[in-house]
Amino acid sequence: MRRAAAITLATLLVGTACGRKAPPMAPELVRPEPAGDLTATSTNDGVHLTWSRPLRYSGGQRMNDLGHFTIERATGEGADFKAVATVEVTDQERFRKERRLEWIDRDVEPGEHYRYRVTAETLDGYRSEPAGPVAVTPKAPAPTPLSP
Repeated sequence: MRRAAAITLATLLVGTACGRKAPPMAPELVRPEPAGDLTATSTNDGVHLTWSRPLRYSGGQRMNDLGHFTIERATGEGADFKAVATVEVTDQERFRKERRLEWIDRDVEPGEHYRYRVTAETLDGYRSEPAGPVAVTPKAPAPTPLSP
């Protein structure tokens, strides 16, 4: 019995003395802020999306554990959004993090109307509200001039 009490006490002491502790935070305060400045542009390669990386959690603290962005697309006005890509973030340990991110949707049809939105997600699975939607209708690629 004494041994069990000693182990329990040692566990409690070690558990409370191993680094800086903070009070637990509600999940709605550790969600990333939404990505900013989402734009969609028609290019010869497809639809080029760009956005700004969120720097803070919804609770205001600086965020260093951004894991990836999920890109969703809807075809037409009334269609549901479906995930089409994931853009991984690999600079969590870097001092200077990438501020603008981009992705090109090459699987588009000229003349079709598309809507996009982007969601940020932390390494432990907290998701932001989606940025967007932004809409674009890709044009047919410009013809290549023939050489004489």
